Amino acid sequence: MIQRIFCLLLGTTLLLTSCTFRSKAKTERMAAVVNEVRDKYRADEDISQNDEIFEAYDYFVKTKDYENAAPAALYSGRVRQAKKEYEAAMNCYQEADRYGRMAGDSVSAAYAQYYIGDLLNASGHEEDAIANYQAAAELWGDSLSRKAKCLNAVAMMNIVIDKYDSAFVYLEKALKLAQASEDNITEASVWNNYSVAYQLLDKNDAALDCLRKTLPLMDEKRRPIALLNLAKVYLALDERDSLEYYKSQMLNAIETVECKPETMAAVCGFLIKDALNHGDYATAFELEKQHEQVALDILSDQTQSSVLEIQKKYDFEAQANQHNRQMLSRQRLIILLTVVLIAALVIMTILILNALKKKKIEADINANLLELKKRNAQQLQEQSALKTQLDALQQQTDDKLKDEYLQKCHIIRCFEVYSHDRNNTMSFKDLEKALFEGEDHWASFEQAFEGVHPGFIDSIKQNYPDLNDSEFRYCLLSHFKLSRQEYADVLGCSVYNIDKIRASLNNKMKENA
Repeated sequence: MIQRIFCLLLGTTLLLTSCTFRSKAKTERMAAVVNEVRDKYRADEDISQNDEIFEAYDYFVKTKDYENAAPAALYSGRVRQAKKEYEAAMNCYQEADRYGRMAGDSVSAAYAQYYIGDLLNASGHEEDAIANYQAAAELWGDSLSRKAKCLNAVAMMNIVIDKYDSAFVYLEKALKLAQASEDNITEASVWNNYSVAYQLLDKNDAALDCLRKTLPLMDEKRRPIALLNLAKVYLALDERDSLEYYKSQMLNAIETVECKPETMAAVCGFLIKDALNHGDYATAFELEKQHEQVALDILSDQTQSSVLEIQKKYDFEAQANQHNRQMLSRQRLIILLTVVLIAALVIMTILILNALKKKKIEADINANLLELKKRNAQQLQEQSALKTQLDALQQQTDDKLKDEYLQKCHIIRCFEVYSHDRNNTMSFKDLEKALFEGEDHWASFEQAFEGVHPGFIDSIKQNYPDLNDSEFRYCLLSHFKLSRQEYADVLGCSVYNIDKIRASLNNKMKENA
């Protein structure tokens, strides 16, 4: 049993080791494919048939190996571009930029941004290309040579769109970096772009000086461009000897290297101008056919370069007129777009003002509603407080009426008790205590007395109208069996005065009898 388990574990380990080995082997094989395409591209060899790069790209993406996926995507884009599949190439470059940033591979990201700029430039989107070239320059960091190349490309795009001030700024930066890094090829390209800008500004002497600095730095592949620009300057200066010399040098250089279609188009344009300048219209006509064919090939491939763009602007009179018509059409379109934009801005302004006005009205209404709510809340609070006060007053009134009612009931009860038992001293004390509390105790006494002896008070007042208060009260108290001292205490006088009140009362009763 133990042997079986050991064999099973050993087999599993061997299987995993085998899988890991195969995976590592495939990774190395795919990386080798990427390196092969990269080496061929750098050697200017044809890579349009290297479709195995696509498999490597898919493999590294599927395994989430972004460090290898970035260069695989980058050179997949180069192969796509070699096949003239520009949209697919653009997608590959964008993915190379994304994977490069994810893996911290700034080199692949920088190359991707630069190649995206090349595609945008080829399709006539020079201003968009500038942004990508600038991004590439930032990604290169401390690599002075690569940064110089990117800034030189930015300058070239500014020349194409006629922004010469910006072009000279970037050319100066690129030149300093190229010289600091001892990059002769980039320095030569910068001087060449300087010459192009000066030619377009009709500063031929400055252009000639730049080209003299360019020529010793150029390699064999790029030498025809410098010679072409020198010939164009001497053509503009109408210096025939120098013109013929550099034209001959240029034609010889073209035969030794394989030039790009854009360079050949520029050469044809120059030769046409030279032929027209000599009055050799037959040669100019034949060259024009070649020029048109090359230009059509370039347009079909969507790979026009800045050299061709500049050459087309300053071609012979027919092309210049066509360019002017295009510019006029663009101006009309710009005017139309400007009018539409102004109208849109006016409408937008009106809508914004209306929205602000509506918002202000809503704010005022909300503020008024809030104020009304506050007032209502305050009124409700005041009403609640007032209701509480009224309830308290009502409770006090009810308590007072209740107390008065109970007091009256107590007095009547005391009267009734004392009426049945006049000799009960305690009953009178209760009655006295109940009656003589407060200032209106005699009114309460009379009211209680009337309740027990109805009609007696009216009878006394009617039969004896001349009684004073003391005599009248004594008359009422006479219903109770009180001592002289008790009479005095209740009436608030001395015993002597009680005797006087009694005598006066007797006399008045006798007189009215």
